[in-house]
Amino acid sequence: MKRGAKSVTEALVTYQNLGRRYGAHWALNGVDGELLSSEVVALLGENGSGKSTLLLTLAQILKPHAGKVVFRAGAESHLIAHHPMAYMQLSVGHNLSLTRSLHDRAEAEITAALDYWKIRHLTDKPLNTLSRGQMQRFLLARAMLARPQILLLDEPFTGLDARSEGLLVDFIRHESARGAAILISEHDAGRARRLADRSYFLEKGRLR
Repeated sequence: MKRGAKSVTEALVTYQNLGRRYGAHWALNGVDGELLSSEVVALLGENGSGKSTLLLTLAQILKPHAGKVVFRAGAESHLIAHHPMAYMQLSVGHNLSLTRSLHDRAEAEITAALDYWKIRHLTDKPLNTLSRGQMQRFLLARAMLARPQILLLDEPFTGLDARSEGLLVDFIRHESARGAAILISEHDAGRARRLADRSYFLEKGRLR
């Protein structure tokens, strides 16, 4: 999908000769790239190609065994992944309150995020009682509240119904318009390319 002219972009994170292995197997091998402000990048590839490993490395959850990741001063990343880092026994509302405090957001922003993702009725529900789709919407609400400069989305459409998919498309466009760099791993090549400014294919740990 082509979009209109954007403001001047800058690299929020660059990665050079990035390598990450599990035992003797290199999940990432010599990966180079950058994420620019106001840009959406799609990362395509089969299961086991290294997509999740790249996102976890860029989120600084995994350390690379080779190469380096360099963030622009002050840039922070936020990852939405299949195995969320959250307080699973606490409620949706409590988790969002912690995010609000961490990022110094207004209380009203919690309500706005709950309403946007249609999960206000889940406010008092512990995370470990949510369905897959409900959990995904909670994670997206938390990302909305955090407003990171670098947003990393690992197959974010998984578990969403058609209405929520539409909300996610609008959210991605909004975050890009406000200047965020967005990296999406996706198995649906057509959808990814409609959303993205650039697309890459990761195969056996290497970008194509």
